[in-house]
Amino acid sequence: MEAERKLSQRTPDSDPPYIAYFDEVELAVEIGHCFRDLGRSAEAAERGAGSIFGDGLNNRSDFFATMVQAEVYINQGEIGSGREIAKTALQLGEGLKSARCVQYVREFCERVSPTMRGAEEFRTFAEEARTFRLWQQCGLAP
Repeated sequence: MEAERKLSQRTPDSDPPYIAYFDEVELAVEIGHCFRDLGRSAEAAERGAGSIFGDGLNNRSDFFATMVQAEVYINQGEIGSGREIAKTALQLGEGLKSARCVQYVREFCERVSPTMRGAEEFRTFAEEARTFRLWQQCGLAP
């Protein structure tokens, strides 16, 4: 992929300061988002899987990447894996105050297919998720 090739060619002093954080993990996150938005869950899971294990330096980015991965796993029918990943994301989100984070949780619920939302395992997850602040903030809890 062209973006990966360009990223591998950069040198530490070639980037302006505002983009210095962008690395292979960030690229994997962006590729995962793109495949998810295209409805290609398998590619999103494959390309973005490494991105859910951030270095802890940017919880907000880790949160976004983890929510995307949770969604793609659930939509592939791997509800157990997606459920655990989503709980990890919601735990990361406990310390974040961001309208964009709330929007990601809302979109997660909207994008999970109706079939998967109806599965007992997902309904159990949704019940557990009600204890998390971001889930509550997006109107998904009573």
